Amino acid sequence: MSENVIRAENLSRDYGRFRALDNLNLNIPRGRVVALLGPNGAGKTTFIKLLMGLLEPTEGKSFVLDNLSRALPGSVVSKIGYMGDMDEPPGWSTIRQLMEIQAGAAAKFEKEYFVQAMKKHELNLNKTYSSLSKGQKKWVRAALVLAGKPDVLLLDEPVEGMDPSARKDMYDQLRDYVTDTDAAAIVATHVIGDIERVADDVAIINHGHLVTYADLEELREQVREVQLGADEDLPELGDEIEVLGSKTADGAKIVWIKCPEKAREILENLLGEKIIMWTVSLETFYLAITEHNSNNTQAHLKEIEK
Repeated sequence: MSENVIRAENLSRDYGRFRALDNLNLNIPRGRVVALLGPNGAGKTTFIKLLMGLLEPTEGKSFVLDNLSRALPGSVVSKIGYMGDMDEPPGWSTIRQLMEIQAGAAAKFEKEYFVQAMKKHELNLNKTYSSLSKGQKKWVRAALVLAGKPDVLLLDEPVEGMDPSARKDMYDQLRDYVTDTDAAAIVATHVIGDIERVADDVAIINHGHLVTYADLEELREQVREVQLGADEDLPELGDEIEVLGSKTADGAKIVWIKCPEKAREILENLLGEKIIMWTVSLETFYLAITEHNSNNTQAHLKEIEK
């Protein structure tokens, strides 16, 4: 199955005179883990809350599982695994009570899955939520989501407060779940290195604008970092090759470019053998278009063809 289970159409949200999200269009099919990246205040949390129907859009609309976000029936809500960054259960609740509440809300909730997840992390079901560490709270909430066997996962900073080993374990479980069930997941995070390892796609929001949505593997193939002398400039690259951003440091000029495969030979001929060029990580690409692009508030990079 490959239908789009998450759709946003000209989606915008204002807070007073401030536009937090501006004219966002996005389609996400089943079987994809999407890394949702952006600086603080970029609009990531607003987007997730709009998808959940927790906020009213100022303009446009969004759909989850073919239902309008602001009118999601209970049968559809039970198929969505939502984990908000600041939305926590009452501290006096025990883990067992949270399990029972979630089991009543999610039709496909598997108690045994949840119980085994708690045993794995040595969490007693009778412990109160407030007695847990920040990382333990994340494990409980993530296990509640996954035990519900959702078709769509909307996760806002799911690994914040976890150590590197725990973050890896969390994302491995998410990756396995999406692969096994053909679900779709959006993960908003600042820890780029961890999510890059398991994500299929990347969506970057900056100043409320979706500046790129691309297949991560194709992005790795297309984006290059070019190193020039401090006084050198790139030659005219043509319409198919796009400059994403640049910076000058330590006597050198660094330029990031996006070049489709069909234009690779043209690029290499234009730059010549003396110019250093290499592939970049997702984090480098992210910084190139959010911090080193002088026009990043208006940047709208084209979606790379899937």
